[in-house]
Amino acid sequence: MSEIMEKEEKKEGQKTWWPHHVLKAGAFAVVFLAVLFYLAGAYQIPDDAPDMIPLPDDGQYIPGPEWFFLVLWQPFWFFTGMKKKLLVWTAIVPLLFLAFLFFLPFVQKIPFHRVPGIGVLFRRIRERPKGFVRKFFYVCPVLLVSGLFLLGIIKSGYQAKLFGCESCHNASMGPRMYIPPADVADYYKVDRARQIKVGKYRAGKSVGLDAQGNQIYDTAGTQSYKDSNWQMRHMYEPTFTW
Repeated sequence: MSEIMEKEEKKEGQKTWWPHHVLKAGAFAVVFLAVLFYLAGAYQIPDDAPDMIPLPDDGQYIPGPEWFFLVLWQPFWFFTGMKKKLLVWTAIVPLLFLAFLFFLPFVQKIPFHRVPGIGVLFRRIRERPKGFVRKFFYVCPVLLVSGLFLLGIIKSGYQAKLFGCESCHNASMGPRMYIPPADVADYYKVDRARQIKVGKYRAGKSVGLDAQGNQIYDTAGTQSYKDSNWQMRHMYEPTFTW
């Protein structure tokens, strides 16, 4: 009888989703957003355009919102030539990740404690008193995934010269450089497609001169003019790839 009463007392003192978790998570979200808005106002992007047009190479090593999607564009940089067929994974991998998030609540049903070695680790963690070490163990997978994603964002974005776009793409440059085409769909299906097909030149770094005195370009792994790979190079090396 005393054991039943003790269990009931524990249940009564147990924190529930409402209001304990909601209030705690809500307070954390409010503080996080307050700090985010403060930093956004205090440390704004150092861009004074159009009063002062930036140089083409401005913005390297300065964090920008574009960093978040540059990591998703990396396959267009690396999967070229014979590797181009791997680009299909740029659509498959995000879908697999979304599926993983959808089924995440069911992951806790997996009997990890029955796996040899892992079960012993789980048991030792459960035997530890509640505190920082125990909580840190359970949050380690989240920290690992977040850390890898953050590393990918930084590694793929810090070289991009994001502020230099307005150096050429400004109102004084007129149509095509600043003003979008009147029919964007027709432009990409006809004009842009023709530019890619013709190629004009194989955009690569000059490695010397041939017997006739013409420039020799290193075109290994590159594709044609104005394709996806060219777009990536144009963002990272605007003064060279234009």
